[in-house]
Amino acid sequence: MIKFNEKFSFEKDKYCWQLHEFYMGKGKDKKPKMQKNTTYHATLEQVCGVIIDRSCGDCESLEEIKALLQNATETLKLADA
Repeated sequence: MIKFNEKFSFEKDKYCWQLHEFYMGKGKDKKPKMQKNTTYHATLEQVCGVIIDRSCGDCESLEEIKALLQNATETLKLADA
């Protein structure tokens, strides 16, 4: 499994890419508990798009979105080097 950050990780099985999104929810006892939501994607490019899209949804301004996109671009450039 590849950990992207505290919120997202992903992995490949023989059929597709699984994207895991972690969030704080509540357990059966109503106490805070870390929860996981998994979605399935055909390509790694789709996984990256979903991570960026969901992360942008947490932004409160256009400046935050621009910074997030710039950071993602720089991170991918470093990984490519």
